[in-house]
Amino acid sequence: MATTSAPIQGVAAPNVVVDPSSFYKATRRMRFAMSPLKAFSGLGATDSVQLRQVGIVSALELRVQGNVVIGGTLGSPVMSYDWPYNLIQNCVLSANGQSQLIACRGLTLKAFNFTTNPKLDDNGVSQTFGSGTVTTGTLSMPTDKWGSDGASHVLAPGAAVTTLGTYTFDVTFIVPVAADQVSLVGSVYAQSSATNLTLNLTWATQAQLESTQSTATFTPNINWQVTGVAYSIPQVNNQFVVPDLSQFHQLVEQSFGGLVQGSNSTILPGTGVGRQLLRLFWNTYTGTPSTPLPMTDTNYGQVDWAYGGSDIPEQYPNGTQLRAENIQQAGVDLGGLWGIGLWDFASTFALRDSIDEGSTTNLRLEYVLVNSPTNGKTFIAQELLFAAPVGA
Repeated sequence: MATTSAPIQGVAAPNVVVDPSSFYKATRRMRFAMSPLKAFSGLGATDSVQLRQVGIVSALELRVQGNVVIGGTLGSPVMSYDWPYNLIQNCVLSANGQSQLIACRGLTLKAFNFTTNPKLDDNGVSQTFGSGTVTTGTLSMPTDKWGSDGASHVLAPGAAVTTLGTYTFDVTFIVPVAADQVSLVGSVYAQSSATNLTLNLTWATQAQLESTQSTATFTPNINWQVTGVAYSIPQVNNQFVVPDLSQFHQLVEQSFGGLVQGSNSTILPGTGVGRQLLRLFWNTYTGTPSTPLPMTDTNYGQVDWAYGGSDIPEQYPNGTQLRAENIQQAGVDLGGLWGIGLWDFASTFALRDSIDEGSTTNLRLEYVLVNSPTNGKTFIAQELLFAAPVGA
């Protein structure tokens, strides 16, 4: 049923009515350059682009490519597990006064993309990880290149650099503006002069990309580009129509230290009335250099989510069983290499199983670490839907 539109997501939209049925029949998908391929500002710096004010934006395609020149005297450099995905240390999307619709690492964008797109599958995609070659759990597409000198030498997470040379890489990320690319729930109304849709990319430092540095020089030549995926606003019966844009979609990540052997409990920040939790991604790092902790029963005891005093709706006795369940949910092995755990409340029966954060106090993630962590740190990302007036 068509309804007269009030301001949409905080932006004035005159002569527009909410009519999802008419919109879906008449709209057309558009794909166009939001920012052309250009050089980045440097390691540790932040690049910013204000995106085009066109249509209803549902996603951004972000490509990062170029090369790293390893020169001078080699020594014994080792790439960290931030390479290559966390070359993007923080991807922040702001829209219409909501300061953090997206705020997470590149690895989290990859995990989200593979989890929510059933067509994606990394099985058979060969990459070097640590000291070996792997063909599953990489969260890599066949078009993704992690760094090659054109011969047999590579730049790879946790792997030693064995020769000087120029290593080319090319990685594509999807920035999920909408929670769902079919219904377009959480898309952003961009076709207004009042819309301010901004993407900020903060790049890793050299120290973050190399776990062990040496006398070799590390010269990055990195380019990036943004392509927008948007939908036209059609005119039906002399009225412009839009889908239901009453909610924003959010994917935000925080890191937490102070981990201990045994039980760890982290209260999820930013919970409150008007927010629906769809998914929870998390992974833990330990050791020197910092290494992702695989999701196995050797590393994890009981894993659960809880709220209130002692309400624990779901739990797994160990990391292996959570990992197995996550493979069935996501279609990829999130926990084998990158150690990512997933609580998915949205893939099946979304309206029934998503968590109303307004009715769950002290909502928290709980997990038992079998061994004592060294410089332990856990990254937790929440995927949320919230009404526009609630605020990010």
